[in-house]
Amino acid sequence: MKLEAQIRELAKSPYWQEIYNTSKSCSNIQIFDNMNNFSGIQYLFLYWLRVYNMLYEEFYQMEWYNLDEKVIKDDIRCDAFLYYRRKEQEKKLRKMKKEGRKNNKSGMMKIFTGAKNKEGEK
Repeated sequence: MKLEAQIRELAKSPYWQEIYNTSKSCSNIQIFDNMNNFSGIQYLFLYWLRVYNMLYEEFYQMEWYNLDEKVIKDDIRCDAFLYYRRKEQEKKLRKMKKEGRKNNKSGMMKIFTGAKNKEGEK
């Protein structure tokens, strides 16, 4: 098994997901002996811990109709889903920007100038 596949297997395991989640809220729990200057393998492991944590959270919150545990557990399907997810988020971002430009036709950013009293003065 390739190194990255082994790292991904560890990162998606319930044990390491629990350690990762706990380490985010408790500063005295460390994943590694060293606290900085991570090796490439450590950085890769942290990356996949974060990715799988996000996927499990989105799965439990039912944010995506096509995300299930089978997708998370299969590396190829997971990679395909991550690609799909990124493209969908890019679409949403483009749509939000387009709507923002429609609402602000002058092209100028609206700046809050303070509350006005009943007579229309500041």
